[in-house]
Amino acid sequence: MDEHTRRIKNRYEQQLERHDKNSPEAVHWVDEDRVRLRYDVLTGIGNLSGKKILDFGCGTGLFLDYLNDQNVNCEYHGWDISETMIKTAKDRHPNANFSTVNVLNDDGNSEAFDYAFVSGVFHVKTGSDPEEHRKWMYAILKELWKRCDKGISVNFMTEHVDWKDDDLYYCDLDDLVEFCVDELSRWFTLRRDYKLWEHTLYVFTEAQQTP
Repeated sequence: MDEHTRRIKNRYEQQLERHDKNSPEAVHWVDEDRVRLRYDVLTGIGNLSGKKILDFGCGTGLFLDYLNDQNVNCEYHGWDISETMIKTAKDRHPNANFSTVNVLNDDGNSEAFDYAFVSGVFHVKTGSDPEEHRKWMYAILKELWKRCDKGISVNFMTEHVDWKDDDLYYCDLDDLVEFCVDELSRWFTLRRDYKLWEHTLYVFTEAQQTP
């Protein structure tokens, strides 16, 4: 998994080098409206006011831009495996809490959060074997789950698309649900009601009250 992590890290750092550090393209996104929509959906997991949250794979801190624009008053922490990304994030948000962390290497950071948010981290597999990427993805989610008091909000590309790219990972929905129930929690919500080729999973540590 270390080699796969290294490839992912290198791909994103190359992307940052080619683009404006304030742009979605710097972290492998396109179109600010799509980025905002993803964040709208991800934050639908619950009320974040006063909560301690983790932005895992934070990149340059675009999620913090969104939270500030939405006037969300929470305790934000951003983690990324790339020192270059973290330096850029700190340059953009000097007063925010950003750290270089590799959760798969047991680097001693066992800090707990109310919610963890994972946006786009699992979309790009850099041409690697899909099974290798799948194992890497699920290993990370299990590590993050240990650190969450309330839940995880994470998005994946859907396999139901009209074209495919060898560099992207298309998540099998049945496999994802089985993993979630077996390894995380049976309390979850799956959202596929928005206009992107992906789905967002909310996983909760306890049952939610019905409206």
